[in-house]
Amino acid sequence: MWALNPISRLVGLFAVLVSVLISLGPPRTAVAADSPRSGPPAPEIALQQVHMVETRDGSTVWEVRADRVEVSERGGVTVLSRGARPIEIAVYSSRGRVTCIANRAVLDLKSKDVELSGAVVAQSDQGMELKTESLKWIAASRRLHSSQAVTITRGALVSQGKGMEAETDLERVRLFQNITSQLGSVPAVTKRSRPR
Repeated sequence: MWALNPISRLVGLFAVLVSVLISLGPPRTAVAADSPRSGPPAPEIALQQVHMVETRDGSTVWEVRADRVEVSERGGVTVLSRGARPIEIAVYSSRGRVTCIANRAVLDLKSKDVELSGAVVAQSDQGMELKTESLKWIAASRRLHSSQAVTITRGALVSQGKGMEAETDLERVRLFQNITSQLGSVPAVTKRSRPR
């Protein structure tokens, strides 16, 4: 059995999603071929209130919730969008779960890169939390990147900086510029009375 990291499974999710959507038949939304359009091509498939789960051998591998999903093969992207609540992507592994929420996610169908944007928060079961406005997973290197301001919290340690690279499970993170770290308050130990 091949061991896949959580993001590989997430890319697999998007590939399965695109395959399922394509097999559904004619497009749900269509634009007349003769109508003049500017900007990106209209999506060939549009779905609402999407909840997908992949399981393998009885265990959950990944789970995605999005209010809207639009697939544009001509544009080479699948776009997951926020409606009433943010999109949520949870990836499960032997190390636990990493959950990301964002207002929007774009999957490049060719490169399999995924870009999350708008109030992005990623949390691992190991207690790491990452906040930024834009986070990109590069499929070729299997790493997370951001050029934006980033705040990373683990326990009482809060680090901030601009630009970041991280392992998918958030266990190793490297900040690039304007780095600051602060150790927050640790709960005080209650004083015990001395024996008399």
